[in-house]
Amino acid sequence: MIVEVLYFAELKDIAGKEKEKFELPVNNLLGLLNILFEKYKLKNLIWDDKNQKIHNLISIIINNQAIHEKDPSSINLKDGDTIAFLLPVSGG
Repeated sequence: MIVEVLYFAELKDIAGKEKEKFELPVNNLLGLLNILFEKYKLKNLIWDDKNQKIHNLISIIINNQAIHEKDPSSINLKDGDTIAFLLPVSGG
């Protein structure tokens, strides 16, 4: 299964690109996160170690639809899905 990840803001800076495709060994978001965390230093931005889930402030978008579930093992992906993680907006 191949999915595409879109990078925005700080995630784009860390990855050094706007988007990237990944072949996943499993069909859930946890599989994708494991690949991303191994390839890039993104874990501290996205992952809540204490609760073992995606940070509450991170928005997960799959195929232009917001996903409210934060447990990545229960978020299923399909071949061709496009995933984005949006960080909180800051500024003044």
